[in-house]
Formats: sequence, C-alpha cells, structure tokens
Amino acid sequence: MIISMFKLIAVTDQASCPENFWTQLQLLAASEIDALIFRAKELPPQEYYRQASQVQKICRTHQLPLILHTYQDICRRLDTYGLQVSYQQLLFQPQLRAQVQCLGVSIHHADEAVRAADLGADYLLAGHIFATNCKQGLPGRGLDFLSAVCAATALPVYAIGGITPANIGQIKKTGAAGAGLMSSLMTCPKPAVLVQKLRQALI
Repeated sequence: MIISMFKLIAVTDQASCPENFWTQLQLLAASEIDALIFRAKELPPQEYYRQASQVQKICRTHQLPLILHTYQDICRRLDTYGLQVSYQQLLFQPQLRAQVQCLGVSIHHADEAVRAADLGADYLLAGHIFATNCKQGLPGRGLDFLSAVCAATALPVYAIGGITPANIGQIKKTGAAGAGLMSSLMTCPKPAVLVQKLRQALI
C-alpha cells in the first residue's frame, strides 16, 4: 500500500501527449514520482498487454511501482504492483481484491469511498478536484468534497484533477495521502521539473 508519505502518482494518457509518448514516459519514470498508473482506455486488451509489457520494463529500470488499469488478468500475467479500477467495475467484480496485490478504486462520492473500502480497496483516487482539461466544461468537486472523502474512510486517498504547485498544499491539508496528475505530466516538456516544483510546494 502507498501510505508512508504524501505521494505523487503519474497517470498516463497518450491522447493528450503532444510529443512521443514513450519519450515522455521515460522522462516521467526518471522523475521523482512515486508510482505510475498505465491508463489507456482506448486500447483493446491485446494491445494494452503489449504496451503494458513495455511500460513495465521502463518502470523496472527506475524501480517505479507500476499500476495497471482495468485489466485484472493482465495485471496478474505481468505481476505488476497493482490495479486501478472504476467504482462500477469493483461493484460488478468484487472478487478483484483477491486477484491483485494492491487495488485502487476511482471514486466520485464519499459514500462510494465507504463501499469501496468494504469491498477491499487498498487506496482511493478521488476526483476531479479542480477544473481540468481532461474534464472540460465540468466544475471540480472541490476541497470540501475531498475532505469529506478523507473523513469517510481510513484508506489512503489520492486527489486528482487540476492539481498544480499552486494548490497542492491545499490538497495536503484535507488529509489526502497524495495526488495523481495526468494531463499536466503528459503535456509538460520537462516533467521532472514539474514534479520537483510540486514537492517544493509541499515543504
């Protein structure tokens, strides 16, 4: 479980990456992030497996925990650190907890946090907190929502959505265990510099 200190988790999104995705991934893996979620909803299972194998090689080079997305069978085949699923997927597949080493669940309401914990989640990804390019036109759920989620469960909660060096300190004050970042790390030409700024803002 990812619980020891305030953590930064990178979430991939190839569609938003303006440069070569694999180059960006190498830069991310070499930065000071704490874990990587390989999210690629657009890929069919066979292609996801092929790419996940390549991502795993990069993560292993940098001793970076790799969390796959959605496909529990691929998670087991590659023996990755963990699996990230939606709240709805967990409801339909409550056996997931017994099949993977570490299970993360994306939630959007405090009551989902409680239910996910009951079904064996190891950590939660809560969002989106602030307005973000990934959810254009949709207002963020805000810090009160994040505080409510953190208060509703003893599980580590990771905030996601519009998080920057300017607001990450507010995220920490809610009791969140860390933050997930997707579009900003995918589009940043120097992700290691952004990660460094995020860490400096937490001091």
